[in-house]
Amino acid sequence: MVQLCGDAHLLNFGFYASPERSLLFDINDFDETHPGPFEWDLQRLAASLVLAARSQGLSTKQQLKICRRGVRAYGKAIARFADLPFIAMWRWRPDLDELIESTPSHTLRHHLKAVVSRARMRDSRQAVGKLCEPNGAGGLRFRHDPPLVWRFAELEERWHGGVPLEEWIRYSQTTYFASLRQEMRHFMGHFRLVDVALKAVGVGSVGTRCAIGLFVADDPDEVLVLQSKQAESSVLARYIPDPEVPEHQGERVVQGQRLMQTASDTFLGWATNMEGQHCYRRHFRDWKGAVDLACLDAEALGDYGKLCAITLAKAHARSGDRRGLAAYLEVQAGFVDRMQELALLHADLAEQDHARLVVSMAAPGEHRST
Repeated sequence: MVQLCGDAHLLNFGFYASPERSLLFDINDFDETHPGPFEWDLQRLAASLVLAARSQGLSTKQQLKICRRGVRAYGKAIARFADLPFIAMWRWRPDLDELIESTPSHTLRHHLKAVVSRARMRDSRQAVGKLCEPNGAGGLRFRHDPPLVWRFAELEERWHGGVPLEEWIRYSQTTYFASLRQEMRHFMGHFRLVDVALKAVGVGSVGTRCAIGLFVADDPDEVLVLQSKQAESSVLARYIPDPEVPEHQGERVVQGQRLMQTASDTFLGWATNMEGQHCYRRHFRDWKGAVDLACLDAEALGDYGKLCAITLAKAHARSGDRRGLAAYLEVQAGFVDRMQELALLHADLAEQDHARLVVSMAAPGEHRST
């Protein structure tokens, strides 16, 4: 048993800024995090490797090779982390320059350099330049741009619980600040919230409340954009009831992230709105960067899969019994073969589900019950 990411596919790994302003590579999505058996995450990663290979038109032989390489890399990494002293394992993080330069694939190496370069330009100031406009009084506000961005000030009162917007915001802010460490509460005391908007942030979040908040310091050039995402029960919770999992779903996400990542966003915290919905908050777009799988050839995809597998192993080593896990994998002679079989099965199911979705989209009236 380890702390699971819960959705450990290739696109849920990427770059972000550490509190010390270093660029890190790690798992970066924890909406479904929950304690569970390690192989559930590994199966998810292996299946995504197969699907990524298929999307590039690679042969079945190449798909299997990439999948097996990722699973083996996970096992080797667990063994390596099991041999490390606990403190060294807990603090382990790859040196970014060394990581890039040591990548065998020229394609992946070139792509990583481009991703890193773009990531370092993504911060709150860049977000403000893209999302904000003058408010007519010398300040800033979010640009009302439906259906992607909806300023709360433009919405009917029912969108904020039927109470005045100021009261809604004050309640959420109070619960968020209570979840932060003391020094971060002090830090946030130097900023004031000047605007809030709902923002569509991805397919997986459709139907949930996702918002962004614009904070400005006494110096108007100092800006901060935080993101709030509604947190619901993990899809894994029904299969593994665990009394130690926080009842607050935002806290569940934050605590899981802090446990699995070597370093986490200092703005991470959780809150509850006046309707009782749980959410968590984080820094918006702070040096965020992701690999574009469409840019990778077979060799590059295999190298990237290996990197993600090592990163997943580090997260599991931090949260579980790394030595017990290493001992288990050492005696499981057919483990790689079994993971490969499951990856192919899950990839087939994913493609079948997608085909059904496409049919439903083409004729929604006829397939509404589906």
